[in-house]
Amino acid sequence: MVRHNKIRPVWQQQGFSLIELLVVVVIVSILFTYTTLAIRGTSPEELIKEEARRLTRLVQLASEEAILRGEEYGIEVFVDGYRFLRQSDGKWFAFEGDKILRERELPSDMEIELQTEETDIEISNLTSSAIAKYLDQTSALEAALADTTLGDDDDEEGGEESKVKPQIYLLSNGEITPEFKIRFYILGVEASYLVNGKFDGELTTQASEL
Repeated sequence: MVRHNKIRPVWQQQGFSLIELLVVVVIVSILFTYTTLAIRGTSPEELIKEEARRLTRLVQLASEEAILRGEEYGIEVFVDGYRFLRQSDGKWFAFEGDKILRERELPSDMEIELQTEETDIEISNLTSSAIAKYLDQTSALEAALADTTLGDDDDEEGGEESKVKPQIYLLSNGEITPEFKIRFYILGVEASYLVNGKFDGELTTQASEL
């Protein structure tokens, strides 16, 4: 009698890890948010809430991806937006060609306020270069993350990337440092929303008042 051995496809043998499934869920939820906002009009309060939730999902995705890849990620925050960074060879680079972790610009009139456990950073009147210069003076964070410092400023190969530096670090072990609060608000609108990031990687979103 000839016996036929059934060979299962590789994907059936190995399956998907929990983190990989979570990444898929986060991506789907972000795409759903875009579709919903495009279909229906939103009030200023709803728009603030959606932007805060979007950042929360993106930080969650970036943190999980940093764990999967064993790399260090970061977030650089501006007055009118933010972007995710990755570390390579001691330097920080923005994500190029990534539709999810690309640079984000906030809707008109919306702004961001960043607070960390080391210091409150008023970024409403600061440019990205001024923010980086200010953070260079916070020795506590620099000492804790000495191994993630950039190369020399005169490194020609690094170009503009050699000047890029995050205010928030998403580490490959799942930790977030420093702990932070990012407030989304629109001038003249009482409602605002906070995104809270904890050292252990926990992320929450809550309503607040200016």
